[in-house]
Amino acid sequence: MEWSPIFEKDAAEALRTTLNWKAPGRDQIPNFWLKQLIAAHQHIAAIFNKLIELDQILEWLRAEVTFLITKKGNNENPKNYTPVTCPPTTYKLITSVISIRTQKHMDDENLILKNRKGAAAEQKDAKISC
Repeated sequence: MEWSPIFEKDAAEALRTTLNWKAPGRDQIPNFWLKQLIAAHQHIAAIFNKLIELDQILEWLRAEVTFLITKKGNNENPKNYTPVTCPPTTYKLITSVISIRTQKHMDDENLILKNRKGAAAEQKDAKISC
């Protein structure tokens, strides 16, 4: 697969599937604002192309933030906390662009058997009864 530059439409397509107020990482950029700032999409694409050209993941891009979310019960017991790690919004967006392109390439070239395409969707919809 020959790599082609990321365009404004690629960034917009990846943003379209994001949830507006999903917890941002260290960059503190909510998806809502990236969706609304349409003029920034061309700059986002240019930054992503530069990052791919560098062929490395910069420190700020992979710096994640971990929050401890309280479960039910005693707040003083460490067992009653669940860690949730949030990568930067920028990281989630660039990986989304790459994922969309990879999926499109795999579909175009018939690299996944048709009977395997729905496995994730079927598992997601499956109901567990006890």
